[in-house]
Amino acid sequence: MAKENAVAVAEKKTAVAKASDYVGFEAFANEGLEAVSALDLSIPYLRILGQLSPQVNKRDGAYVKDAEAGMIYNTVENTVYSGEDGVAVIPCYYRRSYVEWKPREKGGGYVATYGVDDPIVKTTYRDDRQQEILPNGNLLANTAEFYVLMLSPNGSAKRCLITMTSTQLKKARKWVTQMQTNTAQGKNGMFVMPMMSCIYNVSTVEERNDKGSWFGWEVSMTETLDLENHEQRGLFEMALAFSKSIKAGEVKVKQEGEETSSSGSSKAHDTDDIPF
Repeated sequence: MAKENAVAVAEKKTAVAKASDYVGFEAFANEGLEAVSALDLSIPYLRILGQLSPQVNKRDGAYVKDAEAGMIYNTVENTVYSGEDGVAVIPCYYRRSYVEWKPREKGGGYVATYGVDDPIVKTTYRDDRQQEILPNGNLLANTAEFYVLMLSPNGSAKRCLITMTSTQLKKARKWVTQMQTNTAQGKNGMFVMPMMSCIYNVSTVEERNDKGSWFGWEVSMTETLDLENHEQRGLFEMALAFSKSIKAGEVKVKQEGEETSSSGSSKAHDTDDIPF
């Protein structure tokens, strides 16, 4: 599990409640939320803050207290987490897509998401920054999507989305390969373990090339869930249910382009701080 210092900076002063504190509420579990379905929930991104992110600019209306470049940002809860310590996650579902973005000089922001087999993918040309450009001038980013449960030290789990694109696609391939080569011996021979069988620590590291530096993802497996453990079996079942909801098309992601900073420019996608 992630260490306690991996909890969001915004939660540092919040005491972790004991299970006994909630005994009185247990009889009324889910009261008032009976009609809520997965379609009513917004799944936040976990993204890396860069030097140009409005959340690190104290003069921007989107500024988040204590936010710094290299931290991990929750786009719905507006909280930040230590990039060095990282956060604990259980991956639940993976898919690759192509995401259309307006370039910053045109106001920036999310436009649409397409499947890997969509005809639009074949209409792009590559510019001098090696970016795929659509006929309308927008960018089309090859994107790896990891739907995860983010774990907190108090045992709670939150549904989130981590995307990797551009220079981070190598990290995505490495993570997927690690999961697909995670095998075990069963009654009927060797089998590939389910994606949601392990907990990983996702942190950030500084990367650079001859044109500058930026922060990228670092992923490492920390433990395999123990299905004999009641709490860990509950996490596995929650992750499995989340995966099924995604496959059924019931999950709505809160796109970053839906909000703008006080300067009027849309939140940019996660390659804006990478110097090519």
